[in-house]
Amino acid sequence: MTTQLDSSIGLKKETIWATAVTPDHFPEFLSETLTWKPSYIVGKGLRAGSRVSRVERRVLGKNWVEGDIEIECAARGIGIFFEALMGAVTSTQISAGPAYQHNFTLATTDPFPSYTLQKGLPLMNGGAVQAHTFAGAACTRGTIATSGETVTLRTSWWAKSVDTVTAYAAPSYVVTGQELFNFFQGTLTLGGTIVAPTTTALASGGTVVNNVKDFSLDIDNKLDTQGFTFGSGGKAGRRPHIGYTGISGKFTAEFDVATYRDLYLAGTAISATLTFTTSTLLQATVYNTLQIVIPNLKLDGDIPNATTDGVITLDIPFTVLDGGTPGVSPVTIILRNLDTVP
Repeated sequence: MTTQLDSSIGLKKETIWATAVTPDHFPEFLSETLTWKPSYIVGKGLRAGSRVSRVERRVLGKNWVEGDIEIECAARGIGIFFEALMGAVTSTQISAGPAYQHNFTLATTDPFPSYTLQKGLPLMNGGAVQAHTFAGAACTRGTIATSGETVTLRTSWWAKSVDTVTAYAAPSYVVTGQELFNFFQGTLTLGGTIVAPTTTALASGGTVVNNVKDFSLDIDNKLDTQGFTFGSGGKAGRRPHIGYTGISGKFTAEFDVATYRDLYLAGTAISATLTFTTSTLLQATVYNTLQIVIPNLKLDGDIPNATTDGVITLDIPFTVLDGGTPGVSPVTIILRNLDTVP
């Protein structure tokens, strides 16, 4: 017997685009909005004695799937989402292990990875789980955010098709190491000089700040999903391709120094790192860690305003830029855990 709380999300990277595979990653998720998006071709010709479009003149046009999945960032099992968002990953064992470091960077070559997604929704009153399988899915956008609670990741997806015939893959969850990264484990640096990460070392250095109340980073892959061509039967005839990616974010800071105002007014580029570390020791000096490394960003903030709330804060948006150094990703997401692969 089931309840409708027994809904699930599963995914797996595809070998061949839009050829469905059986999901083998099952995240605990906060919400999902994956849905079929049909469009219709409707005849508009006038016909004497009729005021309504005729039934035989409405047919299915192009159709696809889109929607979001939001999860909390746990120490294990989330790497597949970061790979889907960024497009490229390098996984390396740290010393003799057992810990691994996964460095996720923005892909610079096609093809962008594709996935099979499946959501299972139980019918009411203990009914059977209904499987909805989405093939040829690509992550179009992602937002990492934290504001006093857990670190969350919202990913947006586009997929070629949906079917309800493929068998339901019952979820199998990671049993251990599911600590959640949270705001109070975080350390933020803005400015200063950072030492770039390696395949087995985190980024280091930078100027640590203690006046920031929240932080979010948004990566829009700007994927071209318009591959609707003759002979494709209303579905995309090719996989999505990488577009001109936009990366931005924002944070809120208390106005205890004039640093951010002056950086904004001067248009100065700075670096940033955001590091979350759990209390679980994986091996000597290595803990479960999530780190975001941004070598170059510019603030798009404003001059602060007086307030009756007692504390003046600055809402500071920023834009992430490419520093022009070959091989250096504008954003690197690093995950240290016991997973051998994302």
